[in-house]
Amino acid sequence: MAKLVELTNEHSKLKVVKNCSIDIAEKQHIVNLQANEIGKAVSSFPVFLTKNQTTSNWTLSAVTSLEQGRNLFVEEQQWTANFQPIAMQAYPFFLMRSPKGDNNYTIGIDEESDAFSEQEGEPLFDGSDKPSLYLTRVTALLEASVEGDFQTHAFTSTIEKLQLYKSVDIQVYLTDGGVQTIKGLLTVDEDKMQSLTAEQLEDLNKKGYLLLLHALLVSLFQLNRLVREQNRREGFANVKQVKMEVSHDSGAEF
Repeated sequence: MAKLVELTNEHSKLKVVKNCSIDIAEKQHIVNLQANEIGKAVSSFPVFLTKNQTTSNWTLSAVTSLEQGRNLFVEEQQWTANFQPIAMQAYPFFLMRSPKGDNNYTIGIDEESDAFSEQEGEPLFDGSDKPSLYLTRVTALLEASVEGDFQTHAFTSTIEKLQLYKSVDIQVYLTDGGVQTIKGLLTVDEDKMQSLTAEQLEDLNKKGYLLLLHALLVSLFQLNRLVREQNRREGFANVKQVKMEVSHDSGAEF
């Protein structure tokens, strides 16, 4: 795992390499999302929940490919989806706890990342060691995402409290007869939603969660889009069909 350090004007010589976010996204079959991104993300991707079995942390993820380590929405160094997640827009910058220990957030970078160069790219600071317009924009994006993280935590905590989720396996049937199984994904449990009381539904609606839950369910139809994209692209295994089944194994294998 990359070691993050706080970004300061001591990094004034660093520049961000062009298309570095595309280079990293090309190898990602899932991209993390925040709850406030769901409405737009479902126009392009199937969106699932995942839960870290060690830390019990919940994550919202857009699935970008049926093959591990590949992304169907990067083609010829271009991002082709209608929506680009904040995690991509902000890369190679991340939010991190301030090393000052004051519970504040700061911007972190991986100094060893190939996304940075001293020779060419987008400068982080101007000649007076002040943040460039580029860095100012990214800083504003990350600062806004702090609230998004809180919203995501509140949303997923509600899903967990009401047990509105189920573990699913995605069976990918290839035209050559092979079958691949994607494990470790969770989606909304429609049966449990239908068993909610009127008071619970009203509470979910007031918080804006009911719309998000329905959006997650609708996004499952985007699996068909992944099949079409994969069958269109050279170098990918051709897919005959995909089936989603309730899983009895919570282990992640994607």
